[in-house]
Amino acid sequence: MFRRKKITPSKNKINRSFNPLSRELQKKRSPNFFPKQQIFLIRSILLNQKTFLLLFSLTSVILILIGIVKIAESDITRVQNIEVLGTEIINPQDIVDISNLTGQHIFSVNMSKVEQKITNINGIEEVSIRRKWINGIEITISESQGWGYWQHDAHRVLVDESGKILTFARPAPVNAPTIIDFSLQENSQKMIKVDQDSVKLVARLESEKRFAKLGLKPISYVFEDKRGLTILLENAPNIVMGDASNYFYKIATLQELLSRLKKSTSEINEIDLRFGSNVVIR
Repeated sequence: MFRRKKITPSKNKINRSFNPLSRELQKKRSPNFFPKQQIFLIRSILLNQKTFLLLFSLTSVILILIGIVKIAESDITRVQNIEVLGTEIINPQDIVDISNLTGQHIFSVNMSKVEQKITNINGIEEVSIRRKWINGIEITISESQGWGYWQHDAHRVLVDESGKILTFARPAPVNAPTIIDFSLQENSQKMIKVDQDSVKLVARLESEKRFAKLGLKPISYVFEDKRGLTILLENAPNIVMGDASNYFYKIATLQELLSRLKKSTSEINEIDLRFGSNVVIR
């Protein structure tokens, strides 16, 4: 007897590559990359955008610069308001007139030149100038401080501690030193002559309180051409200092002599320290 053979149907695999319909669908499917023409087009668009942005930025900058220049050259930036600070003696309007800033373009002002011009005024110690937007200037000055006085005959002038005559300055303190000048000066001189070395010497003696430490009180300071500086003391001999040479030696010698004179009954009117170790007592 013949056996019945069991036949199982085989699963046939479909070969899509040979299927005409499948091939047509693959042709219509969009590719997963851009063609060269599309890439070139995209690059051109991006390049044009960058160029446009660059040109726009440059144009904006140029327009801004032109605007700034136009504003700087316009009348709106001409100096109209000048404020002067720090004056006590000097008239602020005098500073404004000397600065000669009114009407100038604020950006073209030579600040250092104006500062130097104002500093040259006798009695002004420091000057600072700054711009105030948009047409203002602020000038701050510091006036010199008077130290004392130099007097010749009936003429008395204010001086600082270096002996410089001050025309405009804050006055000297109450009971400030006055150096009386007995030297010969020509009457034709418009301004009296000040011996600056003598002023500096008195200023040093005062600042170091040399006579106060010795228990002495100066009554007056006198200057003469031949003798230099002489200090007149209360209830003590006059001291002829001459000048500031051998300053510490003169101070030490004076201190030693005064301690000896306290024990002496002799009447001493003057101690002359101009000749070094050869001290003259009169």
